[in-house]
Amino acid sequence: MKKKLLILVTAIMLVLASCGAKPTLAEWVEGDKVTETERQLNELYQGSGIRAEFSIDGDDVLVFSCIYEQQLDFSGVTQETIDTTYATQLDALSSAMVPIFAECKEDTGVDLSCIRIKFVNADGTVIYSRDYTN
Repeated sequence: MKKKLLILVTAIMLVLASCGAKPTLAEWVEGDKVTETERQLNELYQGSGIRAEFSIDGDDVLVFSCIYEQQLDFSGVTQETIDTTYATQLDALSSAMVPIFAECKEDTGVDLSCIRIKFVNADGTVIYSRDYTN
């Protein structure tokens, strides 16, 4: 009887301890807040040929992918030209990343090492990637 009571008390303590636990980064990305943001972005940019997708890389990298729905042809274009074009378009985003770092820390307790923005061709090839650090 003592053994069963001890197991029951231990189980209750574990359940209560996990109730206040913060989600992992993976759980946060799959949770309501991030999936709703992803849904809204995809609704906003519907018909543009790009869809948004959030994911993680490891334990502390939030990845935001912009995925082209149709294959883009970059034949004859150097990677340097591609990098310059995308970098110029993303230069203004640096300050917009700060609140995401803070919100992630508040919601999960995870200090992101970076937020990675990727542009991905329809075939899965990464066209351009940029890491933002806090």
